Amino acid sequence: MIFSRRTNWHRGNNPLTEAVELRRKSGKPIYDLTISNPTECGFDYPEQDILRAISNHASFQYRPDLRGLLSARESIANLYHEKGARVDPSDIFLTASTSEAYSLIFKLLCDPGDSVVVPIPSYPLFDYLTRANDVTTQPYRLFYDHGWHIDLASLSGAISPRTKAIVLINPHNPTGMFLKKPELQQIKTIAQEKSLSLIVDEVFAEYAFEDDLNRVPTTADSQDCLTFTLDGISKMCGLPQMKLGWIVLSGERKVGQEATGRLEILSDMFLSVNAPAQNGLGRLLAAGSIVCSQILARVRTNYETLRSAISTGSPCSLLSSEGGWYGILLVPRTKPDEQWAMELLEEKGVYLYPGYFFDFEQEGCLIVSLLPDKNTFEPAVKILLAHLDKVA
Repeated sequence: MIFSRRTNWHRGNNPLTEAVELRRKSGKPIYDLTISNPTECGFDYPEQDILRAISNHASFQYRPDLRGLLSARESIANLYHEKGARVDPSDIFLTASTSEAYSLIFKLLCDPGDSVVVPIPSYPLFDYLTRANDVTTQPYRLFYDHGWHIDLASLSGAISPRTKAIVLINPHNPTGMFLKKPELQQIKTIAQEKSLSLIVDEVFAEYAFEDDLNRVPTTADSQDCLTFTLDGISKMCGLPQMKLGWIVLSGERKVGQEATGRLEILSDMFLSVNAPAQNGLGRLLAAGSIVCSQILARVRTNYETLRSAISTGSPCSLLSSEGGWYGILLVPRTKPDEQWAMELLEEKGVYLYPGYFFDFEQEGCLIVSLLPDKNTFEPAVKILLAHLDKVA
């Protein structure tokens, strides 16, 4: 074997993906309730503003900065100031994506074989990112009780002598659970006792269904344990193609200074963020706020549409969510989730995710994207619920 074990992933399509490809080739209609690319969802992008933002003469000059251009970092710092968080531009490191940010932080914190603790259920990216960086994952559980919560006993029990960091998603994907202030304080206490860092992913932070003063708006100004706060314009501005994310480093100053020095070298090895996005970031953020408001209105409306469409006595229910881009349907456990998803696709043309795609441990969960426009979402929901009512 001439290749590394870290890239020896299973690469075959799962049965649901194969069924989708067959249906598309046949020309039969598909109501896609998995879509997560905002540029394909019919939002009204201010195209001229975006084009002007990246049409900058300064981009013809290469001005490498291992943290990223100061003007871009100042624009990001202003975003946090608007949230009431004091962030120094020198504590911000630009990356091409949140995925790259995770990789840099794993390299910074972990030796081969070290671990990070991650939530389940969750987006299935962590297994790939950690394995590619020779890091292992230990899961901690979220539980549902009229809303989603972190199982703090599970989190504490997942920590081993080789654990280096706790990964938090705020709000969590796909459950839509926001971190609460008392909860975060307990997690910080655990992290300090175990000398762990926090990695907090806030990419969906703009998409809350309702306001709640008990939520953690951001961890970017943390003053105690070493914290890496991640965000970017992919979700915030609906601009995944512009490839610009960031890390905000905060926490205890002495440890933070050492982390900064090491992260500087790691960042200098790649210098991955393109110049047009950096030079135009201030204007991209302004234009992106227009898109963000449309996305927020869409996901709120679709969540309410889904909730109100489920009648009393229906065999399925919608789990409570506080935000994000997904809804979770609880369906009868009379068949595996994948069978439900295959049946809905092949018989009704409704394409959604079974729960195991997001590492749900129990059967009975189907995951629905809240991004599609009403011409796709509303008929898909009607067909989906009618089918469940009929066969459950």
